[in-house]
Amino acid sequence: MSAKNTAAIITHVSLVVATSMGARCAVGGESLTISQVAIPVKQDQRPKCVTLPQDGKLMAFQMQTREGVGLLDIWFSRRQDGRWSKPINAGPKINTEAHEVDAKFTADGATMFFERTDDLAKYTDVFVTHFRDGSWSVPEKIGPPVSLPNTRQFCVLPTRDGKRIYFSSDRSGGQGRLDFYYSDRIGNSWTEWSEPVNLGPGINTSANESDLAVSPDETLIIFNANRKDSIAGSMDLYMSRKVNDRWTAPVNLGPRINTPGRDAAAWLGYDGRTLYLNTDCTALIAPGNDKGSLIWMFRFSDRLR
Repeated sequence: MSAKNTAAIITHVSLVVATSMGARCAVGGESLTISQVAIPVKQDQRPKCVTLPQDGKLMAFQMQTREGVGLLDIWFSRRQDGRWSKPINAGPKINTEAHEVDAKFTADGATMFFERTDDLAKYTDVFVTHFRDGSWSVPEKIGPPVSLPNTRQFCVLPTRDGKRIYFSSDRSGGQGRLDFYYSDRIGNSWTEWSEPVNLGPGINTSANESDLAVSPDETLIIFNANRKDSIAGSMDLYMSRKVNDRWTAPVNLGPRINTPGRDAAAWLGYDGRTLYLNTDCTALIAPGNDKGSLIWMFRFSDRLR
């Protein structure tokens, strides 16, 4: 293991150990609390891509298990007495024999976007469902210009007011493969959206940009990418700010957040200061779970800006 990898692991693990003992790390007057999200799953189960509404009482994520409906399913966990409940399958209205992935809640938790496909490498279709009268409605497909034939859309993320969605797509006309776009809601319909707008070359590159998180005021985005300054050459989280209506050059979030492993699937809570992510850093995975991925929560003392 290189000296750079070792230093990064020591930095990250030291923070995790300290905060798990009730301490906080403070830099420049800002404090940061780090903790593992303890969803009670089996050792070989790997929940990924979490989302929570503003009240933080419900978590959705994707996971593939023998107890599921199909391949990757959407699952829920509820916060009860300070603990997360055992995963609850979202059920056959939402899950099918295909893949259902990347669930994302609106702030009130009453609407959820997700993608469905039988081949994640070829295409995905975007769906939306609503929680009404105690259950989730039959999902409606969001067609063109958001979902397109033979095109992949991922991480369809609604803004706080539900009037805009951000997502990644490999549609033609982009900067590279998967690029970031936004689209605005037309009227009161949840299935009609404007022509998507590419976020531009300041953010998008010839590589893949995916799994973005957006601050409540839409002036900051966090996303995962594999770039030259990534720790150990793996996938890291990056941040960009909107200044004068343009996105600044992305900055690596550094070893306080990133590990030498694959760090991805960021979710920035509606409070603007709680960040969730997945990592497969081997130093942080339980023994015997070599294909695992952990969910970590980073709570900043103030909103990210």
